[in-house]
Order: sequence, then structure tokens, then C-alpha cells
Amino acid sequence: MLRKIAIVGGNGFVGRHVIEQAVQRGIEALGVVRSDEGEALVRGVGGASLRVNSLEASATASLVPALSGCDGLVYTAAVTTGVKGADRTDATGLGNVLRAAREAGVRRAVVFSGLGIAHYGMNEHCTNPYFLAKMAGEVAAFRSGVPVTVFRPSYIFGLGDEFLSPLLRRMSDTSDIEIPGNGHYRLQPISVEDAARACVGAIADDDGEPHQVVDLVGPEVISYRNLLLRIVSILKRPMAIRERPVAEALEIARADGYWGLRPHDLACLLCDETSEPAPVEALVGGSLDSVHVMIQRTVEGLRRTGVAV
Repeated sequence: MLRKIAIVGGNGFVGRHVIEQAVQRGIEALGVVRSDEGEALVRGVGGASLRVNSLEASATASLVPALSGCDGLVYTAAVTTGVKGADRTDATGLGNVLRAAREAGVRRAVVFSGLGIAHYGMNEHCTNPYFLAKMAGEVAAFRSGVPVTVFRPSYIFGLGDEFLSPLLRRMSDTSDIEIPGNGHYRLQPISVEDAARACVGAIADDDGEPHQVVDLVGPEVISYRNLLLRIVSILKRPMAIRERPVAEALEIARADGYWGLRPHDLACLLCDETSEPAPVEALVGGSLDSVHVMIQRTVEGLRRTGVAV
């Protein structure tokens, strides 16, 4: 039985839901954050908070006593690139945290990567600095000496996410929407609630294997065009879909952003990566939320915050 887990990035989109899921199960949750605001968010969802100002080796050494007694650790802080002024393109921080976890006797860590890195060099949209950084994070995790479950998510949907929530806001303000190409490239989103359940499940169901890789996907494969049509049917608002050549969209993304999508965001959308949901269903112990449920729940959440979608 799990007693305690730590969540690095506990104030983030996924981290907050992992804390909530743990608390609901009677598991003590420690959110590791970098700010006073982060500590407040963690405490607001029922977790205990620990402030660590950086993930440098000198700072993460202080994690060892805090992680002692933790059955598992969930690392949600990004190892990524493409965010101007906020690149985290190497896995040094992840390695430092996992070193502290090893010294503290943590028996399993969960680390987030990205669906598509297995096709680096084979799929042009998966061959870029973003996916290379994700790959570096996986290598650092596997070399850490801590048994690791790597999650490779498609998209994680829910109120406050970086894809569905902005898309819904944008669609609420227009009668037409532009898409790159024909929109037939596919997504396989998972709800943030199911992602959080999978995190706890991966630690609780530890089978002793040194490392595991799980494609963190939902039950439904859907094209981007059909996702937009599904949203239109839920919002009950007529909307035209117009196409822009993919090459032009990528050029715009590199220059100023394409409808809020940075180059690596657009690459992720275009990469057309899917997988089997059965391993995730095994971790959560049941069925996964449908795309319809994810959209409807996010729409309702936005409306509660005063957004007119």
C-alpha cells in the first residue's frame, strides 16, 4: 500500500491532479515547487509543499531527507525546448532529482516524455530539438539507478491545459478556424484525470521491473479535423474550417507563432503518432475517459471561470 509520494512540479497542470488523486486515495502527497505561489497551489489541493529554488545539484541535495519514506516520485517538470527565454533543453535537473531519490530509497519514479520519440529520424515531425530533449530525459532517467516508468503522452486534455483550453477559447471568438493542411493527422488524447490515475497506478502496481515505457494515450484516435467537428457539435455553434498549406503554417510558427502554436507545438500536432491504450487501462484499473467527456468537462470548467464558450 502506498503511503507517500512526491511530485516535482506539483503546482503544474498534471502535478495538481496527481496530488488530488493521491489525497483521494489516502496517500500523503508532497509537492516540490519553486515559488510561494506554487506552495499555495499545492496546499490548496490537499498536498504538503516543499520549496526548492532550483534543480541544481546543490539544491536537490536537500531533497534527500524530504524524500525519505516516499514510495514513489512523479517528475512532471519539463525537459523540453522551444520556449523562448525558458528553454529546458538538458536533463541535468531530472538527473539531480533522481539522484536524490536514489539516495533516499525511493523505489520507483514516473517521468514524462513524449509520444513520437521512438520515431525520431523516421518521422520528420518527430525529428527536432523538442523530441531530442525528451529523448535525453529518458536516457538520464534510465541511467539514474532508480526504477523508472516513462510516460509518453499524446495530448493531455483538461481545464488549464496548453492545447484544448486555448483552442476552445479561440473557437468561442470566431465563426471560422484555420488549420494546417487537411487536418487528417491524428491525435490520441488522454484526460488529465486519467493521466493522474496512471501516475499513482504505476507506483502502486510496481512489478519489480527495472524500467517501463508506457504510451500515455486515451481510448480514441481522432483526426484534428474531426476533433474540431466534435467541438463544434458540443458548442452548437456553426463554424467554417479553412486550410493553410503545412509549409506556410510551419514558417509562420517559426516567425511569430501559428495561432499560439510554437514550432515544436505544431510539430507535435502534425506528427500523427498513435498507440494502444490497453497498458494505460491496466494502470488505472478500468476504462478511460472518451474524447467527448474530455471536451465537455473542459467546456464546463471554462464556463465556471467565466469564459463564454
